[in-house]
Amino acid sequence: MKSLEMHKQFTGKLLYMQDQLYYYALQLTENQDDAKDLVQETSYKALKNRKKLHNDNNVRAWLYTILRNTYINFLRSGHNRQIKIDKSDLNQQLINTPASSEDTPDALLIKKELHEIINMLPGVYGQPLQMFISGFSYKEISDEMEIPIGTVKSRIHLGKKKIKRAYLD
Repeated sequence: MKSLEMHKQFTGKLLYMQDQLYYYALQLTENQDDAKDLVQETSYKALKNRKKLHNDNNVRAWLYTILRNTYINFLRSGHNRQIKIDKSDLNQQLINTPASSEDTPDALLIKKELHEIINMLPGVYGQPLQMFISGFSYKEISDEMEIPIGTVKSRIHLGKKKIKRAYLD
């Protein structure tokens, strides 16, 4: 009986988060249909893998992580159906992908330029962005830098904007 109640609570939280997940997906894809598909896939994966969530206090972060990873997998698989890509998100993926013999010269150049641009950012933007790209969570960055999570998110966002400007100029 307790398991059924926990499942109902989780499902309630998932339903409550649908709008927030949709807006995040819309930011990533910039397309309403793709955002809806992304939220649907995220919800399916969350329900399917519910038992892997050990702490119900982290449902929101867990769902956002599933959504982001699902989006990245769509991009990598080539089944993105013309999903519009935020250049800074794509470049983050390129940084996270180790260099291989299959990397094109253009991809290698983009990685090199991006590392140079991040290194040129002021430390308040560069350090959290570098940590985020390396796979640290907002909480881990917050703890390491001893600043609030909101400040971490803001600095990462502003750092990404500065990188975008550098690519557009």
